[in-house]
Amino acid sequence: MKMSGQISWKPIASLIRLIMLVCFASILATPKDVFAQSQTVSEFWPTVNARFQLPHKWRALAFVGLKKGEENEHQQLNGGLGLARQLRPILKPHPENNDPDKEHTFVLGGGYERLQVYQSGTTSNENRVVLQAVYGLRPLSRLLVSDRNRVELRWRDSGYSARYRNNAQMLYDILVRGFHFSPYGSAEFFYDGGKGEWSREQYTAGLELPVGRIVSLQTYYLRQNDTSEPQHLNVAGLTLNMNFK
Repeated sequence: MKMSGQISWKPIASLIRLIMLVCFASILATPKDVFAQSQTVSEFWPTVNARFQLPHKWRALAFVGLKKGEENEHQQLNGGLGLARQLRPILKPHPENNDPDKEHTFVLGGGYERLQVYQSGTTSNENRVVLQAVYGLRPLSRLLVSDRNRVELRWRDSGYSARYRNNAQMLYDILVRGFHFSPYGSAEFFYDGGKGEWSREQYTAGLELPVGRIVSLQTYYLRQNDTSEPQHLNVAGLTLNMNFK
């Protein structure tokens, strides 16, 4: 549903301040002596997502991406397939998002993901079964707040382990002369069942840019803090989303 009218810049300014706090929260919270002991690594992560809207509120997903530094210091190729069920559409009038998942209060899904890690001419593999639930609401017509709970069952060369991830996100829709874009910020925390500890944090600030009715781009900055190497990671990310309805 499209919306018109004057833009209230006060909520936008508040959201920008929130995104800035999310970006630098991990830096401010990390002791200086930790930074002195571990080098910060910078990387670029490209990803392509293809979502297919199916009858009866079902959605299929296929994705592929390159990442270096997320799981270890080596280059990895990851791809996968998923299926989700969308429940309870969001009824509050708001700017429509290209991603149908963001138009629903609950999205329950699962899928399969495979990672190939390249190290000194050799490869190692990881297979994952993923289960997740996403809850979203709009306290304001232009503000989407969501929380994603994900469980990963992981089979690696070193053995089996499980991991829990919680991602909280805030997205604000802005309309300027018919142009729709959405800044967002998120914080995600990882609990590693194999280690028995909260092992990773990821703080993200980014921008969603719809390009027509099917394609949208996400550009973002991500800061990762980890108990393993690399302990600190700065990422410039670019995601191409294709939403087929």
